[in-house]
Amino acid sequence: MSPTTATPTTGHAPVRDDAPVLRLDDLRVARADDDHELVHGVSLALRPGETLGIVGESGSGKSLTLRAVMDILPPTLRATGTVERTGRAAMIFQEPATALNPTMRVGDLVAGTWRRHHPGTSRRDARRATVELLDSVGIDRAAERVRAWPHELSGGMRQRVVIAAALSVDPDVLLCDEPTTALDVRVQAQILDLLRALVTERGTAMAFVSHDLAVVASVCERIAVMRLGDVVESGTTRAVLADPQHPYTRELLAANLARRLATREVEEVSR
Repeated sequence: MSPTTATPTTGHAPVRDDAPVLRLDDLRVARADDDHELVHGVSLALRPGETLGIVGESGSGKSLTLRAVMDILPPTLRATGTVERTGRAAMIFQEPATALNPTMRVGDLVAGTWRRHHPGTSRRDARRATVELLDSVGIDRAAERVRAWPHELSGGMRQRVVIAAALSVDPDVLLCDEPTTALDVRVQAQILDLLRALVTERGTAMAFVSHDLAVVASVCERIAVMRLGDVVESGTTRAVLADPQHPYTRELLAANLARRLATREVEEVSR
């Protein structure tokens, strides 16, 4: 099996509307010391503007799949198979508090990322772009917020900064690793609305990892269900949720429903 290959371009390559911006072919992730596989032969494709939800319980391999796409697996793991990217990819991580450098002002983080992906950009232009990006993701008083430290912002604001940093790459595909799990329900809804708008307005392809089927259903048109490193079922969101074919998908649906009912009961009691 050939080693994983990623073929991103250095700018915006012309992409046909039906050409995948991301394609995985027999992607496998294994421990480097004993070759024990954690992800088994995942194959999928994403085209411009398409949204794919990757769902499964903890340890199913969904986050490892995204990290393999970005080539940021830990040194104890290795990937084989093929990863092809046409254009740029960016990733939004689960916990914004750890994704942001606490010793760097948020504006410097976004501006630095912008300059790395826009060679020759002046500091003034990068700052202007940063303010526009922060404003575009719903951060009020963006021109002032560029001077803020991460700890001075709420969790929702920090996640918006992480999204702005990802957008500064001008990504053709956005990889989201449970980006709303650490947020309260109200802020979660705002972030999901933002991601939906970005896909619609920019035509960005998106892969969205989560254990929450309701969240995935609200932002993704297709679903891939992973269990113990395998994709056990895939299809349109409507078809998979309305008529799940694999027993594990049915178990996942039941568990999600039970969790949401329990959460609703707790909310009603606390009122």
